[in-house]
Amino acid sequence: MKKFYSLCKKSICIDAESFPGDNPLWEQFETESCNADITVKCTVSDSFPKIPDGVRSGEFTVSVDGDTVYRALPMGTIPGALTMYTPADTSRSETFFTPRSFPIMMDSRFMWSSVSLAQLLLSANAFFIHSSFISVNGKAVLFSAPCGVGKSTQAALWEKYRGAEIINGDKAGILVESGVYACGVPFCGTSGICKNKTFPLGAIVLLSQSPENSIRQLSGAEALQGLMLNIYLDLIAPGEQSAIIELLISLLETVPVYSFACTADESAVQMLENILTGII
Repeated sequence: MKKFYSLCKKSICIDAESFPGDNPLWEQFETESCNADITVKCTVSDSFPKIPDGVRSGEFTVSVDGDTVYRALPMGTIPGALTMYTPADTSRSETFFTPRSFPIMMDSRFMWSSVSLAQLLLSANAFFIHSSFISVNGKAVLFSAPCGVGKSTQAALWEKYRGAEIINGDKAGILVESGVYACGVPFCGTSGICKNKTFPLGAIVLLSQSPENSIRQLSGAEALQGLMLNIYLDLIAPGEQSAIIELLISLLETVPVYSFACTADESAVQMLENILTGII
């Protein structure tokens, strides 16, 4: 059984013997396309292939054997998912699940990480960033920062005072291809805000909290480093670090990145709006 999804203007095919129940966040991204840019074969098995020793990166253990990368994601103390792919050609990959882990790991909250979708999209010129994603006047603005800094707060202020639309409360896809686009994705943390909409990317705003508002545009290595801190890639596999750096350099040629120390009130909206005049 195959299901096709459109993410970051790419067709993703999930090929599995069955799908465990409804997947409401992903349903709005389903498409009838039968031509996939990326195909993920899902295999349910009592045992996983043997893999070399790996490097721990967050929740994952990443192993490399020749041209093949293995990304193991546990489910508590038991095996959860194991994805095999080749970084040079991510058009086809395979993810293994146990009968116990499959219905949980393929839930809408976890499916994107279970099948290592962030890594697979990299060679298709797309990546995910931790951000609240709003649209204003047909352009996207991304508020990016670690959890608890105020991404959702700034997005809500723009919705309240400027009529902005919140597309995703926690994550966005970015496609760097014939322009730079911010794309809705079918996962949104605990925000509950998840829409299938795409807009040209106007600006990325890296947030920090402050009793007073101050903003400056970043460039070069400083902008690159600020973005790298908020993307969903571990960059352990060969070639992935250089690939994301090339994408970010292309992004920075046309999209401004700002460091914004801000308050949680309308004055923050006013200051940023003044900076973005002519951009959004």
